[in-house]
Amino acid sequence: MPLYELVCIAGHHAQLAPLRALTTTTTSLILANGGVVRSLDHWGTRHLPQKMRRGDGSSLTGDYWTMRFDANPPTVAALNERLRLDPRVLRWTTLKVGATLQAVTAPPEDPTVKFGRRLPEEVAAEAEEGRSQLPGYY
Repeated sequence: MPLYELVCIAGHHAQLAPLRALTTTTTSLILANGGVVRSLDHWGTRHLPQKMRRGDGSSLTGDYWTMRFDANPPTVAALNERLRLDPRVLRWTTLKVGATLQAVTAPPEDPTVKFGRRLPEEVAAEAEEGRSQLPGYY
């Protein structure tokens, strides 16, 4: 099953009960359909970049949280539908991190940084050897 990451902004409430209920329903949907929840992080309450309207009210602050999970694509579609209909959710996005565990945990092929321009030392070495077509240009 592919690995996904959900980033969600819920409307802020004085108590954490609505946020806890939202995360419980989200995780139960994934677990009921054979998925696995890898992590659940609460980023805290933050001011929103702009006033967001959802349902019958608008919000200036929101509770940010993320969840990493493995699930099949129909489960992700059902999760997106549930979040779209939930009045507690202001915004959300679901990102596919990788198709397999090896694709997510594999190191990059070549970790060295490659410059688009040649370094001055390379230009000077080529000029000394007479290989440079445009001296001083790099």
